[in-house]
Amino acid sequence: MKKTLLCLCLLLTLVAFATGCGKEKRCALSGAVTSNGQPVPEGVVNFIPENPDPSKGVVAGSCAITNGTYAMGPKDAQLLPGKYKVVVNASSTILKSTGEVIDPYDVKDGKVAPEAVDFVDLVPPKFGKESELYVEVGNQSKMTFDINMVSE
Repeated sequence: MKKTLLCLCLLLTLVAFATGCGKEKRCALSGAVTSNGQPVPEGVVNFIPENPDPSKGVVAGSCAITNGTYAMGPKDAQLLPGKYKVVVNASSTILKSTGEVIDPYDVKDGKVAPEAVDFVDLVPPKFGKESELYVEVGNQSKMTFDINMVSE
């Protein structure tokens, strides 16, 4: 009898998960990212849960910034409902002689000497490692959240 009851409970649990019971809806975020009114050319946006719970799948997510926007796609870690700290990482590589923004791979590939460039952090501290920015993710499947960083 115990064996039959155990098998029945296991079967009901499997059916519940197969039909979607117990699954939480994940949300894909997208939006614009600006620094002092200018689009951030490239970088990364990180979403760190206020209450992480790996057993429920509540973990951090991140995605790339490209040409002033970010969008979580199917391959990115989409977010479960909850509150997330937003941390942005972005910088530019600038030629000292002209102030021109260049591709950082030009330095890495040896096309431009490292001493000829400056690396400029585009993220004010309150949006970077000392971030004060949070987003509340609800039960929707998609959400727009713009990040407008302003230096003080």
